[in-house]
Amino acid sequence: MSGHFKNILCVLSDTHDQDEVIEQAIHIAKSHQAKLTVLLALESLPPTASMVMESFTYLESERNIGSAAESWLSDKLNNWSGDYPIAGKVSFGHPFIKIISKVVKESHDLVIKLSDSDFPPDRLGSEDMRLFRKCPCPVWVVRHGQNRKYQSVVAALDLNYHYPAHEISVRKKLNMDILRHATHIALLEFAQLKVVHVFDSVPQHILREGFISVDEDALDSDLTAIHQERENELESLFSELEKELEPEVMDYLKPQRVIVHGYPRREIAATAASLGADVVVLGTVARLGVPGFIMGGTAEETIQQLHCAVVGIKPEGFETPVEIE
Repeated sequence: MSGHFKNILCVLSDTHDQDEVIEQAIHIAKSHQAKLTVLLALESLPPTASMVMESFTYLESERNIGSAAESWLSDKLNNWSGDYPIAGKVSFGHPFIKIISKVVKESHDLVIKLSDSDFPPDRLGSEDMRLFRKCPCPVWVVRHGQNRKYQSVVAALDLNYHYPAHEISVRKKLNMDILRHATHIALLEFAQLKVVHVFDSVPQHILREGFISVDEDALDSDLTAIHQERENELESLFSELEKELEPEVMDYLKPQRVIVHGYPRREIAATAASLGADVVVLGTVARLGVPGFIMGGTAEETIQQLHCAVVGIKPEGFETPVEIE
Protein backbone atom coordinates (compact mmCIF):
# COMPACT_ATOMS: atom_id res chain seq x y z
CA MET A 1 0.00 0.00 0.00
CA SER A 2 1.31 3.45 -0.88
CA GLY A 3 2.30 5.34 2.23
CA HIS A 4 4.51 2.60 3.63
CA PHE A 5 8.07 3.93 3.69
CA LYS A 6 11.19 1.81 3.35
CA ASN A 7 14.10 4.26 3.01
CA ILE A 8 13.76 7.51 4.97
CA LEU A 9 16.06 10.52 4.78
CA CYS A 10 16.03 12.86 7.79
CA VAL A 11 17.52 16.25 6.92
CA LEU A 12 19.22 18.51 9.45
CA SER A 13 19.94 22.07 8.37
CA ASP A 14 22.12 22.94 11.37
CA THR A 15 23.33 21.53 14.69
CA HIS A 16 20.86 23.30 16.97
CA ASP A 17 17.61 21.92 18.44
CA GLN A 18 17.43 18.94 16.11
CA ASP A 19 16.40 16.30 18.66
CA GLU A 20 12.67 16.76 18.02
CA VAL A 21 12.88 16.00 14.29
CA ILE A 22 15.20 13.06 15.00
CA GLU A 23 12.68 11.67 17.49
CA GLN A 24 9.92 11.98 14.91
CA ALA A 25 12.07 10.37 12.21
CA ILE A 26 12.95 7.43 14.48
CA HIS A 27 9.29 7.08 15.43
CA ILE A 28 8.24 6.93 11.76
CA ALA A 29 11.11 4.60 10.80
CA LYS A 30 10.23 2.22 13.62
CA SER A 31 6.55 2.23 12.66
CA HIS A 32 7.44 1.43 9.05
CA GLN A 33 10.47 -0.74 9.84
CA ALA A 34 12.35 1.48 7.40
CA LYS A 35 16.01 2.26 6.87
CA LEU A 36 16.86 5.69 8.34
CA THR A 37 19.64 8.00 7.18
CA VAL A 38 20.47 11.43 8.62
CA LEU A 39 21.87 14.07 6.28
CA LEU A 40 23.44 17.18 7.80
CA ALA A 41 23.07 19.52 4.81
CA LEU A 42 25.19 22.63 5.28
CA GLU A 43 25.67 25.65 3.06
CA SER A 44 29.14 26.09 1.58
CA LEU A 45 31.23 29.01 2.69
CA PRO A 46 30.09 32.10 0.76
CA PRO A 47 32.06 32.91 -2.42
CA THR A 48 33.19 36.19 -0.89
CA ALA A 49 35.13 34.21 1.71
CA SER A 50 37.78 33.43 -0.89
CA MET A 51 38.20 37.15 -1.53
CA VAL A 52 39.34 37.81 2.01
CA MET A 53 41.43 34.65 2.45
CA GLU A 54 44.27 33.06 0.58
CA SER A 55 42.92 30.12 -1.43
CA PHE A 56 44.71 27.51 0.72
CA THR A 57 43.31 29.12 3.88
CA TYR A 58 39.82 29.04 2.37
CA LEU A 59 40.13 25.35 1.54
CA GLU A 60 41.55 24.59 4.97
CA SER A 61 38.62 26.42 6.59
CA GLU A 62 36.11 24.32 4.65
CA ARG A 63 38.03 21.18 5.56
CA ASN A 64 38.00 22.12 9.25
CA ILE A 65 34.29 22.87 9.16
CA GLY A 66 33.64 19.54 7.43
CA SER A 67 35.73 17.66 9.96
CA ALA A 68 33.95 19.33 12.87
CA ALA A 69 30.54 18.58 11.32
CA GLU A 70 31.47 14.94 10.77
CA SER A 71 32.63 14.67 14.37
CA TRP A 72 29.44 16.31 15.68
CA LEU A 73 27.22 14.02 13.62
CA SER A 74 29.15 10.91 14.65
CA ASP A 75 28.73 11.77 18.34
CA LYS A 76 25.05 12.46 17.86
CA LEU A 77 24.47 9.24 15.94
CA ASN A 78 25.95 7.29 18.85
CA ASN A 79 23.27 8.81 21.10
CA TRP A 80 20.38 8.65 18.62
CA SER A 81 21.10 5.07 17.52
CA GLY A 82 20.53 3.65 20.98
CA ASP A 83 17.58 1.47 20.01
CA TYR A 84 17.36 1.96 16.23
CA PRO A 85 20.14 1.89 13.60
CA ILE A 86 20.82 5.20 11.85
CA ALA A 87 23.32 6.00 9.12
CA GLY A 88 24.67 9.54 8.65
CA LYS A 89 26.37 11.85 6.19
CA VAL A 90 27.45 15.51 5.94
CA SER A 91 27.08 17.51 2.72
CA PHE A 92 28.16 21.01 1.66
CA GLY A 93 26.57 23.07 -1.09
CA HIS A 94 23.05 24.13 -1.93
CA PRO A 95 21.06 22.05 0.60
CA PHE A 96 17.95 21.38 -1.48
CA ILE A 97 20.07 20.27 -4.47
CA LYS A 98 22.13 17.97 -2.23
CA ILE A 99 18.94 16.57 -0.68
CA ILE A 100 17.22 15.90 -4.00
CA SER A 101 20.39 14.39 -5.50
CA LYS A 102 20.65 12.00 -2.55
CA VAL A 103 16.96 11.10 -2.83
CA VAL A 104 17.32 10.23 -6.51
CA LYS A 105 20.65 8.40 -6.24
CA GLU A 106 19.74 6.35 -3.16
CA SER A 107 15.99 5.88 -3.81
CA HIS A 108 14.74 7.49 -0.62
CA ASP A 109 10.95 7.39 -0.42
CA LEU A 110 10.47 10.04 2.30
CA VAL A 111 12.28 13.22 3.32
CA ILE A 112 11.56 14.48 6.82
CA LYS A 113 12.93 17.74 8.18
CA LEU A 114 12.31 20.44 10.74
CA SER A 115 10.82 23.66 9.39
CA ASP A 116 13.45 26.31 8.76
CA SER A 117 14.28 27.84 12.13
CA ASP A 118 15.17 31.26 10.69
CA PHE A 119 11.52 31.94 9.80
CA PRO A 120 8.51 32.81 11.97
CA PRO A 121 6.54 29.75 13.15
CA ASP A 122 3.64 30.56 10.81
CA ARG A 123 5.80 30.63 7.66
CA LEU A 124 7.95 27.96 6.08
CA GLY A 125 11.30 28.88 4.62
CA SER A 126 12.56 28.73 1.06
CA GLU A 127 14.28 25.35 1.47
CA ASP A 128 11.03 23.78 2.70
CA MET A 129 9.05 25.18 -0.21
CA ARG A 130 11.67 24.14 -2.77
CA LEU A 131 11.45 20.59 -1.51
CA PHE A 132 7.64 20.65 -1.61
CA ARG A 133 7.83 21.77 -5.24
CA LYS A 134 10.75 19.75 -6.58
CA CYS A 135 11.64 16.76 -4.41
CA PRO A 136 10.42 13.60 -6.20
CA CYS A 137 9.41 11.74 -3.03
CA PRO A 138 6.99 12.79 -0.25
CA VAL A 139 8.26 15.57 2.03
CA TRP A 140 7.28 15.65 5.71
CA VAL A 141 7.99 18.97 7.47
CA VAL A 142 7.74 19.03 11.26
CA ARG A 143 7.04 22.24 13.17
CA HIS A 144 9.12 23.39 16.14
CA GLY A 145 7.73 22.27 19.48
CA GLN A 146 5.11 20.01 17.96
CA ASN A 147 3.94 16.91 19.81
CA ARG A 148 5.33 13.77 18.17
CA LYS A 149 2.12 11.81 18.83
CA TYR A 150 -0.56 12.71 16.30
CA GLN A 151 -4.25 12.47 17.13
CA SER A 152 -5.80 14.10 14.07
CA VAL A 153 -4.65 13.37 10.50
CA VAL A 154 -6.20 15.47 7.71
CA ALA A 155 -6.15 14.52 4.04
CA ALA A 156 -6.80 17.59 1.86
CA LEU A 157 -8.24 16.51 -1.50
CA ASP A 158 -9.02 18.45 -4.67
CA LEU A 159 -12.11 16.67 -6.05
CA ASN A 160 -12.66 19.16 -8.86
CA TYR A 161 -12.22 17.17 -12.07
CA HIS A 162 -13.44 19.81 -14.52
CA TYR A 163 -10.17 19.75 -16.43
CA PRO A 164 -8.90 18.27 -19.73
CA ALA A 165 -9.14 14.47 -19.81
CA HIS A 166 -5.37 13.88 -19.60
CA GLU A 167 -5.18 15.95 -16.42
CA ILE A 168 -8.18 14.33 -14.72
CA SER A 169 -6.49 10.95 -14.45
CA VAL A 170 -3.41 12.54 -12.84
CA ARG A 171 -5.56 14.37 -10.31
CA LYS A 172 -7.60 11.27 -9.45
CA LYS A 173 -4.47 9.19 -8.89
CA LEU A 174 -2.96 11.96 -6.78
CA ASN A 175 -6.08 12.16 -4.60
CA MET A 176 -5.98 8.40 -4.11
CA ASP A 177 -2.32 8.56 -3.13
CA ILE A 178 -2.97 11.39 -0.64
CA LEU A 179 -5.77 9.35 0.91
CA ARG A 180 -3.57 6.25 1.14
CA HIS A 181 -0.74 8.14 2.84
CA ALA A 182 -3.08 9.83 5.31
CA THR A 183 -4.77 6.51 6.07
CA HIS A 184 -1.43 4.82 6.71
CA ILE A 185 -0.34 7.62 9.07
CA ALA A 186 -3.68 7.49 10.93
CA LEU A 187 -3.45 3.71 11.37
CA LEU A 188 0.15 3.77 12.61
CA GLU A 189 -0.56 6.67 14.97
CA PHE A 190 -3.95 5.33 16.15
CA ALA A 191 -5.26 8.73 15.09
CA GLN A 192 -8.55 10.02 13.70
CA LEU A 193 -8.62 10.33 9.91
CA LYS A 194 -10.39 13.41 8.54
CA VAL A 195 -10.83 14.08 4.83
CA VAL A 196 -11.33 17.70 3.71
CA HIS A 197 -12.44 19.13 0.39
CA VAL A 198 -13.18 22.82 -0.19
CA PHE A 199 -15.01 23.86 -3.33
CA ASP A 200 -15.81 27.27 -4.78
CA SER A 201 -18.41 28.04 -7.46
CA VAL A 202 -18.40 31.79 -8.05
CA PRO A 203 -15.53 33.42 -6.12
CA GLN A 204 -17.05 35.15 -3.13
CA HIS A 205 -15.04 38.34 -3.53
CA ILE A 206 -16.51 38.78 -7.02
CA LEU A 207 -20.02 38.42 -5.66
CA ARG A 208 -19.35 40.77 -2.76
CA GLU A 209 -17.96 43.46 -5.02
CA GLY A 210 -20.99 43.22 -7.27
CA PHE A 211 -19.00 42.41 -10.41
CA ILE A 212 -21.71 39.96 -11.45
CA SER A 213 -25.28 39.33 -10.41
CA VAL A 214 -26.64 35.83 -9.90
CA ASP A 215 -30.00 34.27 -9.26
CA GLU A 216 -29.82 33.17 -5.62
CA ASP A 217 -32.11 30.16 -6.14
CA ALA A 218 -30.07 29.03 -9.15
CA LEU A 219 -26.84 29.51 -7.19
CA ASP A 220 -28.16 27.43 -4.28
CA SER A 221 -29.19 24.72 -6.71
CA ASP A 222 -25.74 24.76 -8.33
CA LEU A 223 -24.01 24.55 -4.95
CA THR A 224 -26.16 21.59 -3.97
CA ALA A 225 -25.31 19.85 -7.24
CA ILE A 226 -21.57 20.52 -6.81
CA HIS A 227 -21.68 19.28 -3.21
CA GLN A 228 -23.35 16.06 -4.33
CA GLU A 229 -20.85 15.65 -7.17
CA ARG A 230 -17.94 15.93 -4.72
CA GLU A 231 -19.65 13.55 -2.26
CA ASN A 232 -19.89 11.00 -5.05
CA GLU A 233 -16.24 11.43 -6.01
CA LEU A 234 -15.18 11.03 -2.38
CA GLU A 235 -17.32 7.92 -2.00
CA SER A 236 -15.63 6.47 -5.08
CA LEU A 237 -12.19 7.05 -3.52
CA PHE A 238 -13.22 5.40 -0.26
CA SER A 239 -14.64 2.43 -2.14
CA GLU A 240 -11.31 1.98 -3.91
CA LEU A 241 -9.39 2.37 -0.65
CA GLU A 242 -11.57 -0.18 1.13
CA LYS A 243 -10.62 -2.80 -1.48
CA GLU A 244 -6.95 -2.33 -0.60
CA LEU A 245 -7.38 -2.59 3.18
CA GLU A 246 -7.94 -5.54 5.44
CA PRO A 247 -11.59 -6.27 6.29
CA GLU A 248 -13.12 -3.98 8.92
CA VAL A 249 -10.27 -1.45 8.80
CA MET A 250 -12.62 1.27 7.50
CA ASP A 251 -15.04 0.49 10.33
CA TYR A 252 -12.15 0.97 12.74
CA LEU A 253 -11.00 4.22 11.13
CA LYS A 254 -14.46 5.77 10.80
CA PRO A 255 -13.03 8.63 8.68
CA GLN A 256 -14.73 12.00 9.07
CA ARG A 257 -15.72 13.60 5.76
CA VAL A 258 -15.79 17.40 5.57
CA ILE A 259 -16.90 19.12 2.35
CA VAL A 260 -16.95 22.89 2.62
CA HIS A 261 -18.10 25.64 0.25
CA GLY A 262 -15.61 28.48 0.33
CA TYR A 263 -12.39 29.89 -1.06
CA PRO A 264 -9.90 26.96 -1.09
CA ARG A 265 -6.78 29.10 -0.62
CA ARG A 266 -8.18 30.26 2.71
CA GLU A 267 -10.63 27.60 3.84
CA ILE A 268 -8.46 24.47 3.54
CA ALA A 269 -6.09 25.69 6.25
CA ALA A 270 -8.92 27.15 8.34
CA THR A 271 -10.89 23.91 8.17
CA ALA A 272 -7.82 21.83 9.06
CA ALA A 273 -7.23 24.07 12.08
CA SER A 274 -10.86 23.75 13.18
CA LEU A 275 -10.47 19.96 13.04
CA GLY A 276 -7.43 20.09 15.29
CA ALA A 277 -5.06 18.78 12.61
CA ASP A 278 -1.69 17.57 13.86
CA VAL A 279 -0.61 16.80 10.30
CA VAL A 280 -2.08 17.65 6.89
CA VAL A 281 -1.40 15.47 3.85
CA LEU A 282 -1.89 17.23 0.52
CA GLY A 283 -0.71 17.25 -3.09
CA THR A 284 1.96 19.80 -3.92
CA VAL A 285 2.11 19.32 -7.68
CA ALA A 286 -1.01 18.65 -9.75
CA ARG A 287 0.36 18.64 -13.30
CA LEU A 288 3.07 16.52 -14.81
CA GLY A 289 5.48 18.14 -17.23
CA VAL A 290 5.23 21.54 -15.57
CA PRO A 291 8.25 21.77 -13.23
CA GLY A 292 7.42 23.33 -9.89
CA PHE A 293 3.74 23.85 -10.75
CA ILE A 294 1.97 23.79 -7.41
CA MET A 295 -1.79 23.55 -7.96
CA GLY A 296 -2.32 27.11 -9.13
CA GLY A 297 -0.93 28.43 -5.89
CA THR A 298 -3.62 26.81 -3.73
CA ALA A 299 -1.30 24.26 -2.15
CA GLU A 300 1.47 26.82 -1.67
CA GLU A 301 -0.78 29.32 0.09
CA THR A 302 -2.38 26.55 2.15
CA ILE A 303 0.97 25.22 3.34
CA GLN A 304 2.04 28.69 4.47
CA GLN A 305 -1.14 29.07 6.52
CA LEU A 306 -0.88 25.74 8.33
CA HIS A 307 0.53 25.60 11.87
CA CYS A 308 0.93 21.82 12.01
CA ALA A 309 3.13 19.24 10.31
CA VAL A 310 2.72 18.93 6.53
CA VAL A 311 3.24 15.93 4.25
CA GLY A 312 3.49 16.93 0.59
CA ILE A 313 2.78 14.29 -2.08
CA LYS A 314 3.74 14.38 -5.78
CA PRO A 315 1.72 12.70 -8.54
CA GLU A 316 2.82 9.37 -9.92
CA GLY A 317 5.41 9.91 -12.64
CA PHE A 318 6.70 13.23 -11.31
CA GLU A 319 10.33 13.90 -12.19
CA THR A 320 12.34 16.55 -10.43
CA PRO A 321 13.45 19.50 -12.58
CA VAL A 322 16.60 19.75 -10.47
CA GLU A 323 19.81 18.73 -12.24
CA ILE A 324 21.26 15.85 -10.25
CA GLU A 325 24.88 16.27 -9.20
